[in-house]
Amino acid sequence: MNVILLTVFIGLILVGFFVAFFLNQRRNTVYSSPERDSLLPLEEEGIVPAGRTGDKTPGPDRR
Repeated sequence: MNVILLTVFIGLILVGFFVAFFLNQRRNTVYSSPERDSLLPLEEEGIVPAGRTGDKTPGPDRR
């Protein structure tokens, strides 16, 4: 009987974490859509578009 209570307790903790993370994600993503979110894993990291403020390297259009 103790195993069932322990399993229910751990399950409720996991549900609480899920709800907290879900609400945090929904609050922090103002301009989000399912299409954009599905493409996030494919986004390249560390690429800065040419012409941004503070970009010191010349781009292909700035010679």
